[in-house]
Amino acid sequence: MNKIGVIVLISALVAGNLVAAKENPTVVCTTTALQALVETVGGDRLDVVSLVQPGVCPSHFDVRPSHVSEVEQASLVLYHGVEPWLEGLVEAAGSESLQTVKVTGPWNTPEMASQKIVMIRDALTQIDPDNASYYTENAQRAVSELETLADSIKEEAESLDTGNVSVLCMEWQQYIVEWMGFSIAGTYSPPETLSVKDVNQLIETGEKAGAILVIDNLQSGTDIGSRIASEIGAYHVILTNFPHAVPETDTLADMIEYNARQLLTAVQEYQEEKQTISTLEKELEKERSRRDIYQVLTFVLAVLCGIESLVLYVRTR
Repeated sequence: MNKIGVIVLISALVAGNLVAAKENPTVVCTTTALQALVETVGGDRLDVVSLVQPGVCPSHFDVRPSHVSEVEQASLVLYHGVEPWLEGLVEAAGSESLQTVKVTGPWNTPEMASQKIVMIRDALTQIDPDNASYYTENAQRAVSELETLADSIKEEAESLDTGNVSVLCMEWQQYIVEWMGFSIAGTYSPPETLSVKDVNQLIETGEKAGAILVIDNLQSGTDIGSRIASEIGAYHVILTNFPHAVPETDTLADMIEYNARQLLTAVQEYQEEKQTISTLEKELEKERSRRDIYQVLTFVLAVLCGIESLVLYVRTR
């Protein structure tokens, strides 16, 4: 082989190695909650795939052949531990180098989301140590933003006195509801697990507690919550457990802010309605007082007229 051929071959090999070196690790996430966290921490250094659509409960998911292919190409799979189908999917992929990390616990308050960010940072550093400082910097920034968001939500919740707002709540949204200071009169499990007796008991509990809100989880179904709210005259509020399920919830911080806003807006509407009713009742009471005064004056006038008529009658005799 001549020198030119050797140079061309070496150049091709070097170029190929450079291209390979520039390829991002692929991280497969079972849900959009994990996807949003990985994108926040990993930025442009990773390729991220989410399996379960945001409007679907991750325990109810049908695996397709394309999902096997996605897992085959991944360096890391992140999951919550509520995905009974995942073990079979990983086995079908058959990748010996694949790492799996269970990101345990809920994630729908700022503090919980911050804990998950730290777990994600550590997992990404394991598969891509060259970018460890980059992941750490992004994680610190995200945690700081969540702390600022938490302060803002807490301040508004306190101003609305949420501690005196009684609610019924789907159990998977209980964490943010408690964190925002609401008084939870009762919680309920996914609709498919509730009997007629359970629903009637919730209605009774809500009525006794004077529940103002019935708080549902979008991915679990909302018909039961709507019925209960209608029965007890409460506001029906629907929250989401996963980003991208509703518009403008691309990140976990967006999702938390969205959920908090739904709750705070409902409380504001209730308080405004209560104030309006109170004002109307006061006006009605004033009107009743005026009517009573008019009735008394009319009676007095009638009596005076009667007396005057009697006096005139006596004088004319």
